Amino acid sequence: MGQQKIELISRRDFLKYSGGLGLGILANPATSILDNIIPTSTPHLTMQLDWKYNVQFAGLLLADYYNLYQQRGLKVEILPANSQNVFEQIAENPLILGCGEQDVILAAQVQGYPVKAIATMFQTSPLGLMSIPQNNIHSLNDLVGQKVGIHGNIKKIMELVINTNGLSPQDIQIVPISYQDKYERLQSGELAAVQCYSVDEPIGFSYKTGIQPNILKFSDYGYDAYVQVIFAHQRLLDYHSEWVNQFLKASFAGWKLALDNINQAAKIVVNFYTKSDSKYHNLDYQTQSLKLISDYLTHGINPEQMGYISESRWQEMSEKMAKYGIIESVPQLPDSLDSTFWSVA
Repeated sequence: MGQQKIELISRRDFLKYSGGLGLGILANPATSILDNIIPTSTPHLTMQLDWKYNVQFAGLLLADYYNLYQQRGLKVEILPANSQNVFEQIAENPLILGCGEQDVILAAQVQGYPVKAIATMFQTSPLGLMSIPQNNIHSLNDLVGQKVGIHGNIKKIMELVINTNGLSPQDIQIVPISYQDKYERLQSGELAAVQCYSVDEPIGFSYKTGIQPNILKFSDYGYDAYVQVIFAHQRLLDYHSEWVNQFLKASFAGWKLALDNINQAAKIVVNFYTKSDSKYHNLDYQTQSLKLISDYLTHGINPEQMGYISESRWQEMSEKMAKYGIIESVPQLPDSLDSTFWSVA
């Protein structure tokens, strides 16, 4: 995950590298945008996604499709990933919300960006490894003495997984890979396994090769991070908390609709949101993906708790990320997470 062309950049690179994580925090634009809002006007929020339109955002897209935001008095524009740095965008315009992986948000907070996590779409990370069945990779220990292909910015996460499972970095050889040839290198036998996003890439691999890969999930091996975490500017939270709460209510109502009828949700996303030349413009692909995603939205919680972030788990994982160099330091919990906007207990 680290190519230069935007169509090959991962969601993590979109957040981390588009424009860099420089301290582009502008106080005056934040003040003027919020202060100039007419009280009687419909609030206009933007939800900046960290990837292209597909069923990984089905709840938000269904909330848009069924006018759930409008019903709650909001105008919400949902945008796919672009080449801009979302943290700089939000610093300049607090009416933008974003979503991303826990470590990326923590890194931005350490850099000084005034954003705070408020809810999560995925309860656990889809990051993992895939291998072809003939390699007989069924556990992390099966990779001892083998080569594993990892995208550059996931190397430290892989090292965390290795170290927290009683292995040393020397036990498994980590090889940098690109997106362009990862499938070929896996099929050729050069690599025993390659990094994947388990709700998406194994399906694409199966479509391309006819092979159903074996999957090892990092979440089964100590990587207990939240993913697709929704975050917002502190000023938006301070001055217009009700807008944020209504946005979350509509978004997770959309997710409930998506999980209640996966086939219909996938059809709506494909027909009304994906581009015709996109790999995601494939109903079977997107239906399979959403079935996998449904488990990530409710993993370890009751369905009515969808969106919930545990403060203790957030903090414990933040400390583990700092320990293994994934982030430089651990932000203070009150500056990092505010769970009061989406209290489902």
